[in-house]
Amino acid sequence: MDSKTFSYLYHKVRGYSDEDIRRESGLTEDEYELFEQAMSPMVEEIHKQQSRSEHIGNDFVQLTRYIYAGKSDQECGLTRPDAIKARSGEIFPLPAVGKLDFGKMSLQSAIGQRRSLRKYAEVPLSQEELSFLLWSASWARDFRSNERMEITFRNVPSAGSRHPLETFVDIRRVSGIKPGLYYYHPIKHCLILINEDPQTQEAILEGCFRQEMIQNSAVNFIFTAVPYRTGWRYGQRGYRYLYLDAGHVGQNVHLAAEAIGAGACMIGAYMDEAMNDVLGVDGIEEFVIYIAAVGKKPEA
Repeated sequence: MDSKTFSYLYHKVRGYSDEDIRRESGLTEDEYELFEQAMSPMVEEIHKQQSRSEHIGNDFVQLTRYIYAGKSDQECGLTRPDAIKARSGEIFPLPAVGKLDFGKMSLQSAIGQRRSLRKYAEVPLSQEELSFLLWSASWARDFRSNERMEITFRNVPSAGSRHPLETFVDIRRVSGIKPGLYYYHPIKHCLILINEDPQTQEAILEGCFRQEMIQNSAVNFIFTAVPYRTGWRYGQRGYRYLYLDAGHVGQNVHLAAEAIGAGACMIGAYMDEAMNDVLGVDGIEEFVIYIAAVGKKPEA
């Protein structure tokens, strides 16, 4: 879904006038007429679902209480899901972690000076710094697999050690690595190139409502959730844990960024449909859940 389509639907279902919709969406009169014809079924479907959405937060909390839970798929003996999704492409190994000099940066200092940073210097990250950020947020220090269970252990907590998040890296300025969209493999500690089309980076910017930190960052981490990886064990309650896990990862990104003289801004405002399309995920079995822009701090 592109920004014009999203803007048309967003304003249409909120009752804006035709003139206001055209202005807000940047549509010509001819384009507007085409949207009116093509998007009518979708507008009708959104209207049908709106009444449900008004109370979905409360329903979510109430109906994911344990008292409503039936047996999980794990309890029923269903086949366990994989701990990591298979990906293919050109591989870029990352440097081993442990060689960076953090000076006098203490954990207390990192926590105390953590802020959401939206403006960055034009200085690239080093490969060692990128490696450290990914180690902090997504690296799997152990992997265990058998017929009954497959899990990873990482530097962030996760309910049942299910770790349902996948990590994509939109590289814009990293020394020695060409710009592009990559997947981070948490066991092999490497990047796998998805594509290096500049239009993909433009689509990411557009999907994040053109927020300036996305365009000016050195890297953007895009985290997706694979709900069944957690749901297999916890049923519908597992959806609660997806967002808790994302929060753990986000804080580690922030603290790791502080340690290398960088800053981060966590992003929850994005067009779900557009960002899922960019990564080629379906929005149901895997969907974008959190985004982090990271870059070096500008000189004071």
